[in-house]
Amino acid sequence: MLAMALLLLPAFWVGLRIFGFKWFNDWLSRAPARGKPSLAFDEITAIGSLINSATFHLLGPDNCLTRSLYLQWLLGRLGVTSDLRIGMQLAGGELKAHAWVEIAGQPINDAHDIAERYTAFNQAFATQLDLSK
Repeated sequence: MLAMALLLLPAFWVGLRIFGFKWFNDWLSRAPARGKPSLAFDEITAIGSLINSATFHLLGPDNCLTRSLYLQWLLGRLGVTSDLRIGMQLAGGELKAHAWVEIAGQPINDAHDIAERYTAFNQAFATQLDLSK
């Protein structure tokens, strides 16, 4: 799984840059899921940690949106339904954004209190959401 992440994370970064969030996210959501999930919550959070740690070994650029999109896609392929969350924070007069993945309101690839530090949009980003408006 680590080797796959090391290979695919750069492709996800490039895909976001070339096609944009909406198109790329729509395309990713077409990947078929595999049956019912057979993973425990601890196993799912371990996958999130593995994806985060893979980014330390990448030669190319990395960001939270790329990691989170990749994790959500991977979990979907494993039959696990998750939500991509994007939040904002005003720090030192600068607006910052951050992305993470949640299952039942619990962060998978971030700190348990991330939603307290970043104000998340009221809904998870669905594939139908048009960010161009």
